[in-house]
Amino acid sequence: MEHTMQGLIQEGDGEEHVRLSNDLEHAAPLEPRQVRVEVMAAGVCGSDLSCVHGKYYMPTPLVPGHEAAGVVAEVGSAVTYCQVGDHVVLSTFGNCGHCATCENGEPGNCGFGGLRHTHTEGEQALWGFANLGAFAQETIVHENQAVPIPKEVPLPSAALIGCGVMTGAGAVFNRARVGIGDTCVVIGAGGVGLNVIQAASLAGASQVIAVDRAASKERMALEFGATDFVLADGDDFDSVAAVQQLSGGGVDHSFEVVGSTKLLADCLPMTKAGGNICAVGVPDLTATVTYPFQALHQNKNLLGIRAGGGKPRKDFRLIANLYLKGRFKLDELVSHTAGLDGLQEAFDALK
Repeated sequence: MEHTMQGLIQEGDGEEHVRLSNDLEHAAPLEPRQVRVEVMAAGVCGSDLSCVHGKYYMPTPLVPGHEAAGVVAEVGSAVTYCQVGDHVVLSTFGNCGHCATCENGEPGNCGFGGLRHTHTEGEQALWGFANLGAFAQETIVHENQAVPIPKEVPLPSAALIGCGVMTGAGAVFNRARVGIGDTCVVIGAGGVGLNVIQAASLAGASQVIAVDRAASKERMALEFGATDFVLADGDDFDSVAAVQQLSGGGVDHSFEVVGSTKLLADCLPMTKAGGNICAVGVPDLTATVTYPFQALHQNKNLLGIRAGGGKPRKDFRLIANLYLKGRFKLDELVSHTAGLDGLQEAFDALK
């Protein structure tokens, strides 16, 4: 290959098994519909921590990182979606773009692709987390994964659109389809939860109740559009009763964002008949959820949600444009910045 680069390698489960390498290369030459991207910013979110801790059962060795933005450095001979110099947000959907599923507007359900080797270190092939392997100075992706956005959007803020923002906002816009006057509860007011909150507010929800165990989350939850904040203080706190009281008997849409099967089960009695229970958070992939049949029987909808049901080529630009118009918060979501050698510091901040 032409040159080596810096990047992170995960060699097993646990933070102690992630190391910085100066000798990464691309796994293969650029194909006709691929794009080489210089990664300028990559977010560290809960999914990265879950991946490193083995909750997603990813093969190793692996280049982690999946929430990124950068600048197009090179395009394949058949690329039409972007050009050299474009600022792009990277999508984890390695969809083909032309099958019936893609043409029906469901790129996240496309069966094309799958895990692939994105980089190498010497003779060792390295898997790329979420089709990206974004914790490296460069990565090569399918052109469908590189979504151009206006250059006025700062890349550190833009990077968050690819996962945390899309997962939260997409759950509201694409899956629950919150409407004017609807009521919502959001369990977990972290990065993804804040995007559920601001998207629900933007969609016209009349009440958005944020629930979290940390009192420190209240300020940002209210700034992002929550109308109420419930401090779930201790294991014995009855969040269901609190939400039912605040909402007058239950909400139209409940969003579990923590990744707790217990909290997802709690969402059922928080939700009124005919409402949506939205499974946004991701627990260990082997987890099971148990709930009383009658709790779901009243025409309630239990919605599985992967990456916000996103349509990246539409949704990423929508969010970027809303940001430029002052209607969607991104900058406030960036809490810390560090180089590739600062991953442990970022994980510590997440905890």
